[in-house]
Amino acid sequence: MITIEEIGVSLNQNPNLTKELKENFLELIQLFHEKFPGVSLENLNNRLKTLTIENLNRYTSKEVSKYDPITNSLKVNQERLENDVDAKHILMYELLSILTAKDNYTGFNFNHQFEALNVGYTEILTNYLVGNETEEFVHSDEIIATNLISISIGNDILLHAYFNNDYMTLTKSLIEAGIEL
Repeated sequence: MITIEEIGVSLNQNPNLTKELKENFLELIQLFHEKFPGVSLENLNNRLKTLTIENLNRYTSKEVSKYDPITNSLKVNQERLENDVDAKHILMYELLSILTAKDNYTGFNFNHQFEALNVGYTEILTNYLVGNETEEFVHSDEIIATNLISISIGNDILLHAYFNNDYMTLTKSLIEAGIEL
């Protein structure tokens, strides 16, 4: 099992990250690990070693940030991150994406089949872990839908599927609950 100390070493070895970002990531990872001690940090540790940061242009993208699991890059609109949003919330959201990244998807969002559900669940987990100081960037519709699905199939199934990239268990559970895909 990967330790927080090993995560710190991996972060410090990454020349693409600023000292401040490394410290912020480590603080958020410690918080995550306290709340979810049974979730493996191995994938996160491996990805943090080579994670790159790229700028999002405010004229070409309205997003504040976006993690790309294929290139292992976090794209950030620095101006919006500094002025418009809760940076702690955004960084935790993206850390969850990095932690659950597999091949070309994150969480249980295989082939974009569960994109809205993945966004909603990531947002719910982020709010649970660090809250959100701004209301502007809340994915309200996705959160509502995810909560309804959680009631139907159980949060334990969503939690397992999310942290284990197990879209098949999620699919089976949705079908058994009578939820059309």
